[in-house]
Amino acid sequence: MSPADTPSVRIDLDDYAYTCRLSRSRWAWEFLRRNSEFRQAALRAGDSQISEKPACHGIRLLRPLCDQIDAEKFGLVFFPDIDANGYEADVFWIPALYARALTMQVVPRHPSERDDIFDQTINVCEVTHLTDRVGREYLMIRGHGHSIQVACSGLSLLSVEPVRMKLIIDNVSSMDETLKVIGKAQRILGKDDPSFNDTWTRSSLAFRNALIALDAYETGLTYFETAAIIYGEDRATEAWQSPSRAMKDEMRRALVRGRELRDGGYRDLLTAQT
Repeated sequence: MSPADTPSVRIDLDDYAYTCRLSRSRWAWEFLRRNSEFRQAALRAGDSQISEKPACHGIRLLRPLCDQIDAEKFGLVFFPDIDANGYEADVFWIPALYARALTMQVVPRHPSERDDIFDQTINVCEVTHLTDRVGREYLMIRGHGHSIQVACSGLSLLSVEPVRMKLIIDNVSSMDETLKVIGKAQRILGKDDPSFNDTWTRSSLAFRNALIALDAYETGLTYFETAAIIYGEDRATEAWQSPSRAMKDEMRRALVRGRELRDGGYRDLLTAQT
């Protein structure tokens, strides 16, 4: 069968447009949720193990109702919705696997004192608060296509007494890394250059192509059809009819990389601070 005779592609490149803005920790989720062993474990657990309650300002409060040993095996505090994508999913990684550079220290606040961080965040972001089984608190902050997991220290955010948040940047070894963390926070709040949001980097394109190759293979598509999704049918046809194996080898490597990340390599993505 020639490339022109292959079946119509059933995966659309536009379906992956949102991944342009994903951090490495959210890419880790995209690959993990495609792992069959993980999906089976999550389905066995079900969604009845998590309590969800609404709070003021649209904040959601999450709390596991029982120990999450099976989820922790995969590096998660609990099992999120396995069909939710890297932006929408309530993915909280355990501290042992995901040491964050960004921490919110919760301190006492005088009743007349403002909490600028809280005020700015709730005005433009979606906020989810999680208390794990040992009482540690986390925030998931989403805004402008970006999301970030933040660990909380000090007092409880759920305290009946007034509190405020102080931003702490830790576990970074250079000014460049510090600026990256600050830049991530600015993007979530929508304070950076809007054009940055839609700029693909070399690494994000590699992750996207690995994800597409993985999905295409699982759907039963060929390397040619995978290339047609990524580069368009005309360019893929030209590459397949040429003596060069460059694009064919690229598709093969993308699938290998996708499998590696799905089957455990996603953990390596969590060592990055972005």
